[in-house]
Amino acid sequence: MRQAKKFPLILIAVVLTAFTSLLAQAESAKLAKIHDSIKSEFESVQHIEASRFETIPSGDVVIFDVREQSEFDISHLEGALQVSPSISSREFISTFNQMLTGKTVIFYCSVGQRSSDLAERVQDSLASSATTGIYNLQGGIFNWHNEKRALVSESGVTDNVHPYNSYWGRLLERPERIRYQPDN
Repeated sequence: MRQAKKFPLILIAVVLTAFTSLLAQAESAKLAKIHDSIKSEFESVQHIEASRFETIPSGDVVIFDVREQSEFDISHLEGALQVSPSISSREFISTFNQMLTGKTVIFYCSVGQRSSDLAERVQDSLASSATTGIYNLQGGIFNWHNEKRALVSESGVTDNVHPYNSYWGRLLERPERIRYQPDN
């Protein structure tokens, strides 16, 4: 009798696991489709995949997180500098131009919209400052998080990520890691 009761529970667990996997694949496909749309909107911006970005020596790259401070506080890529999505091109260039000579510049945000916008606004000025490349990180921090790559916060290594809002947060494959406030 006990064996008969275990079978339906095992079956339910298998079905739920398969369903969760299918949902994750569907969200991944949505994120890829969103990225394709961003590439079409910002045709002049070059995009870089996470795996290629990771091959650039850390001393040769400057990373800009183009999200609000509250998002950055939850998690970000190690070494990233937070800049407001609404920073003017002039302010960005005047603040950062000196440090970018000879460097590869990577911009990212949640999915790539805000970072592509900033990259497009500053790329002509940065190209004249002898940068070695200007890129938007494909899929943003959401893709980075979904691929289980390292994120950090003020407290150290973290798996948490800010979802921007509940609509965009659906693109995160590990919703249990969504945070709106930093862990203390």
